Amino acid sequence: ELTTSQDIRLGFQPVVSLDAELLRQQRRFSSPRVLLSENTPLEPPPLYLMEEPMVVNRTSRRKRYSEGKTHRGEYSVCDSESRWVTDKTSAVDIRGHQVTVLGEIRMGPSPVKQYFYETKCKQAKPAKSGCRGIDDKHWNSQ
Repeated sequence: ELTTSQDIRLGFQPVVSLDAELLRQQRRFSSPRVLLSENTPLEPPPLYLMEEPMVVNRTSRRKRYSEGKTHRGEYSVCDSESRWVTDKTSAVDIRGHQVTVLGEIRMGPSPVKQYFYETKCKQAKPAKSGCRGIDDKHWNSQ
C-alpha cells in the first residue's frame, strides 16, 4: 500500500526495507549530524569531539587560558543544548530539498532508526531584545 501525503501529515512513518549495500554506496552523502543506528548514540558526532584539542605528543604543552576560550567578535545567540533526536518527520537534505524522514528502516534482522544531532536554545526567547550579542540601538533582532 502506498503512503499518502495525508498519512505523512498525521505522523505515520512507514517502515522501509533497505539493502545495506545501497547505504554503503551513499556514504558520500553522509553527515556527522545524521546517523542510522539500532541504539541511541552515547556521544556527540566526531566533529564535536574534535573541538577540544587533544595532546597526541605528550612532550608538547597546551596553552593556559585564564577563563576558557574567547573569540573576539563571536557571540553565541543563546545558551544552547545539543542532543540526538528521532522525532523528525521531515528534513532538508544536502542539496537543500525538503525530504520525508522514515521512522524505522529494516536492515537485515533488526530495524534501525535515523538519529539527528540537534542544537537548540534552552529558552524560547533567550534574551530580552532577541538574540544575545545584538546591539538593539542599531539592529532589530526577531
